[in-house]
Amino acid sequence: MGVTFEEEVILNSGYSIDLLVSMNEREIAIEVDGPSHFIGKSKKPNGKTQLKHRQIHTLDNLKVLSVPYWEWDAIKEMPEGDKLKGQPRYLEKLLG
Repeated sequence: MGVTFEEEVILNSGYSIDLLVSMNEREIAIEVDGPSHFIGKSKKPNGKTQLKHRQIHTLDNLKVLSVPYWEWDAIKEMPEGDKLKGQPRYLEKLLG
């Protein structure tokens, strides 16, 4: 499976995304969503984030996958060797 990615991409809609993954002739937007993308201390995305994801899906015809900060931080806190294995595994699982 040929997978390529590009970081910090500005889409035709004008939105910026964290990562654009190309695989199997399709492109997927990945957003790493920090605390400001959620309502208070909840795990519910705020309106601005939901709108951005919907508009990217509609205007740019891209599937948008969100990486919530608490999941990514858990990987970042692993010992270095485990972290290097954990990040690619997380993204593989996310991309299905």
